[in-house]
Amino acid sequence: MSGHRRTWFVVLPDTDAASAVAAVWGTAERRALHHPSGRPWILGHWPADEPVVVHAGPVALAVFGTADTDPEQLRRRADRIRDPQDVLALGRDLAGCFHLLATAHGTVTARGALSGLRRLHLAEIDGVPVLSDRADVLAARTGRTPSVERLALRLVHPLPHPLDGLPLWPGVTAVPPHHAAVLTPGRPARTFTHWQPPAPRRAPEEAAVALGQALRRAVATRTRSGGLVAADLSGGLDSTPLCFLAADGPAELLTVTVGSLDPHHEDAAWADKAAGHLPGRRLVLPPEDLPAMFADVDTAGPQGDEPFAWTRTRARDEAVARLLAARGARLRISGEGGDEVLQALPSYLRSLTARHPALAARQLRGHRARLRWSLPAALTALADPRPYRTWLDHAADHLTRREPPRTTQLLGWGLEPRLPPWATARAAELVRAQLRALPGPEAEPLAPEHAQHQVLHMVRQSASAMRQLVDATARVGTPYSVPFLDDQVLDACLAAELAVRGTPFHYKPLLTAAVAPDVPAELLRRTGKGDFSPDAHQGLARHRAQLAALTEDSALARAGLVDPDALRQACLGLYPPGTSYAALDATLACEHWLRAHESGRTPVTVAPEGA
Repeated sequence: MSGHRRTWFVVLPDTDAASAVAAVWGTAERRALHHPSGRPWILGHWPADEPVVVHAGPVALAVFGTADTDPEQLRRRADRIRDPQDVLALGRDLAGCFHLLATAHGTVTARGALSGLRRLHLAEIDGVPVLSDRADVLAARTGRTPSVERLALRLVHPLPHPLDGLPLWPGVTAVPPHHAAVLTPGRPARTFTHWQPPAPRRAPEEAAVALGQALRRAVATRTRSGGLVAADLSGGLDSTPLCFLAADGPAELLTVTVGSLDPHHEDAAWADKAAGHLPGRRLVLPPEDLPAMFADVDTAGPQGDEPFAWTRTRARDEAVARLLAARGARLRISGEGGDEVLQALPSYLRSLTARHPALAARQLRGHRARLRWSLPAALTALADPRPYRTWLDHAADHLTRREPPRTTQLLGWGLEPRLPPWATARAAELVRAQLRALPGPEAEPLAPEHAQHQVLHMVRQSASAMRQLVDATARVGTPYSVPFLDDQVLDACLAAELAVRGTPFHYKPLLTAAVAPDVPAELLRRTGKGDFSPDAHQGLARHRAQLAALTEDSALARAGLVDPDALRQACLGLYPPGTSYAALDATLACEHWLRAHESGRTPVTVAPEGA
């Protein structure tokens, strides 16, 4: 199960010119699927049990990833497919997280996952539009080189939409997660919106039923093939219900609990309590038996088409993947993504005030007490009328502020992005220029309502990190699988009333109501989540020397993006107050990514001065 090669695919239009382009990928160690015409359709490297493929006359369908379908079901749907809208209707009916690719009557339709966990990219090769799930696969065949200008963006935390989805290679275009791509012979490739976030108006009872159905189906999709399935049992309110749902399926369950260095950490007690109600085996991994946070931070693993976001925990995640693979687990169900989809940040109070002012005032008092806001500061933030474009311009002006963003910004479009204190003035210039240069149509929020925009932005950030982690763990052992980022789960959460998701008086009430029929009531009474800061502090202290060694011959410093002395001081001395560890994660990820491209003799385009 371990030692998998990196997987990828490309999708070609049904033309003679595309057949010629297919030759650039050769024939060695790659698989191929064909259009009904016999021309090459999908090329790449993927596991033998992927994808699910059917042919029905002038139609062929391929589903890569996790989906509750089989060849017989797909064949019945293939008989009814005439155009791209029929393909997208099929995608809406399937549970799971997947790429859906179709060739029907000469036209190719492709879509990924709404979260961005399964992405699509587009580029032209010898005048032929080609799709791929990986930007670097396209860049390698077009002769494109990654730009330092775009890499500078990845030092920003949090990187705002739409720059967070920008590929690192100019000439390679990201297909937005909520768009489908169509390749028609004789025409340019086109993309169009196939999904809009639902209006958050669904009543609590109805919303809970919808989420419960979506979650049960999401987990069932992962256990339907039987075998041994691992599931994280951290004790948290996201992972625990998934364990109970997995226990209802045909697969054998192995729950996994990773301990904390904090002896007073609440997760352990909650996990033990849940384990008493669950069947199957349990694997408890004390933290001293696993790599600490920041372990092997001076060693870069294989790099993908973007910097690996979770550098801090990579060694630990890969170690657990190997342990699970040795026990025969085929996947590891995780509660990641739950925080993002199940809650709404306080900006929902903007729309709630107009519809239910008394309820909005009560919930504002709760948020003020929890986050220690003064009433004037909260009211000022709520009254901020700036559109998203203006907010981005303001963010460009404040990238290098040393004080952390105020939490009252959660009442607007989100926390202002910041560059870390070790970023150079050159890096700030590059990021600022790209923020200000965004054309009007691209500088639109992901949803009209501030709270829905924030949820979708956080979901895409989480999916980006999980996409890399799924790939990394699959290569060494048992891969992660994240039901909370499935399309149907995301849609069910976004449709729920914002006041239910965002209430400061109950912890994740939408989830607790949704899984009440499946989980013992005592396990749904938790009111918070564990903090792993002590593990991060100790890991940073233990690996300071390794971190500092990265600054001795820093690729980012050579590119003019970081000050190596300032970064070394942050690693060896007092970590800069107000700077999150996520900023260090991002910098380390960019350092490893850039080094990998340099060592692989992949040239990097440095933007000219003043760009």
